[in-house]
Amino acid sequence: MPNNIQLHKETFVLSGSIMLLLLCSMLLLAGCTAIKGQQGVSVHSQGQIDLFLKGAEDTSVDISFDLTSVDIMAEDGSYREIMGTPLNINSLDMKGRQILLAEKSLPEGRYKKLRLVVSRALIRRKGSVARLALPAGGIEIAVNIAVYKDQNTSLFLTWNADASVVDGYIFNPVFSVKGQVPELSSLLVYVTNEDSNNVSVINRQLGEVVATVRVGRNPRGIAAGLRRDRLRVYVANSGSNSISVIDPTTNKVEQEIPIRFGSAPEGIAVAMGASGGELLFVADYGSDTVSVVDATTYQEIDKIDVGNGPIAVAVDPPSETVMASRFLSLANANILRNYRERYFNVYVVNRDSRDVSVLRMDIQGGRFEEVARLSVEWNPVALAIDYQRGKVYVANYGSDRLSVIDIIEVIKGNDAGAVSYISDVGTSVTGVVVDPSFDRLYLLREVPGEIMIIRPFLEDYHTADTVMPLVIGTIPVGTSPRSIIMDPEARNLYVVNRGSDNVSVVDKTAREVERVIPVGKNPYGIAMFPYYE
Repeated sequence: MPNNIQLHKETFVLSGSIMLLLLCSMLLLAGCTAIKGQQGVSVHSQGQIDLFLKGAEDTSVDISFDLTSVDIMAEDGSYREIMGTPLNINSLDMKGRQILLAEKSLPEGRYKKLRLVVSRALIRRKGSVARLALPAGGIEIAVNIAVYKDQNTSLFLTWNADASVVDGYIFNPVFSVKGQVPELSSLLVYVTNEDSNNVSVINRQLGEVVATVRVGRNPRGIAAGLRRDRLRVYVANSGSNSISVIDPTTNKVEQEIPIRFGSAPEGIAVAMGASGGELLFVADYGSDTVSVVDATTYQEIDKIDVGNGPIAVAVDPPSETVMASRFLSLANANILRNYRERYFNVYVVNRDSRDVSVLRMDIQGGRFEEVARLSVEWNPVALAIDYQRGKVYVANYGSDRLSVIDIIEVIKGNDAGAVSYISDVGTSVTGVVVDPSFDRLYLLREVPGEIMIIRPFLEDYHTADTVMPLVIGTIPVGTSPRSIIMDPEARNLYVVNRGSDNVSVVDKTAREVERVIPVGKNPYGIAMFPYYE
């Protein structure tokens, strides 16, 4: 009997082993099949295409058409859909305006033709609307573009509505086609698109996107370099834990710098080092640190512990700015000037611990240390340095008070007296811009989607709350605005609207939006070069 039991036991074990082996084989085969299938559509063998449409600067006809889809033809004759969400396009609405038609990942290769599927076209004449006949062969546009893996290719169509009606009743739209052309200009603006994994390049003079650059995953913070002899744009990729370095002469990524000491980089700022090279300061939200990167060697050279959830970072501007101050007393200007001969500060907004870390760098010794941790209000998310007044303004998303840090008091070591507040500025503030020439502050509010203009107080701030600031006015912008910047000429404000996937260009003198520029999905940060060439 024991032998039979042993035999059954061995048989059961053997059977179980065989079944387990078969199961593993099936799983392995399924896994290999899945991997093989994934390899066929791997993002590593794909690039990205963006298709933009612009209307003519002027048009004399009122034409509308329903664009159902857009397909692109590869060299082998196969078509791939790149736009599947129907759009109604009107010639008058499109006058001088650019829209993003499609954004799609494609296998690398060359593509020869666009096919536009139009379901209806109408023309309005003298108050009446007539339906236009559609061309029998459909609408096809010859192109000649190449898509490269891990890169972005942009294609620009311009619609000539005046030439798009044949024989008075046939809709045969005329498009001119242009690919992106690298251009180096101080007029360029760079916007990170978090859910598109790319950066939109905007020409301020044209008021439109002129290129798109593929970067790492979930790009957020972005900063323009300071060296005139070697212009670069630096992008913090939160999803891929890296910094993409864009060469603006080619609109391509020349280097991907891994962040090894920190995780989930958010904000990024640039400073000049003692040797004339650039140093990058990266706020690592996931690791509560700031990474210091040598932009010449592309090496992460230091890690500095800060507060919880660092989300934004800013660096003292060039010390020459102090010389032009008309707000600082002579004594305070001298304190700041003497300090800057040896040090500069890095200011880090720690959202989750509700404070700002002030880091001091010894320029000659190259050493970093945290010299202050200053408490602010709920959910600080952004900051701006006002060297004319010797202040740092901190936008607190969850509070209606703007925190004001006195740089002179920080230098003196008076942390307890370094922070004051401006009350009643409203909640959900996501950005702040200083305009010393107009003696203004511009606060960006996510809800209701507006810029609030306030005049800072002429007297010095105290630790107690100030009275309600003098509100000069408000300017409506797009949906869920996230970032704001002012151009070097101090004429326009550029607002990144995260909810509406565009950028509002605001004339700050007229206090109105003069143009809306389409970008990618969930745009986040914005940067531009701070000087002329």
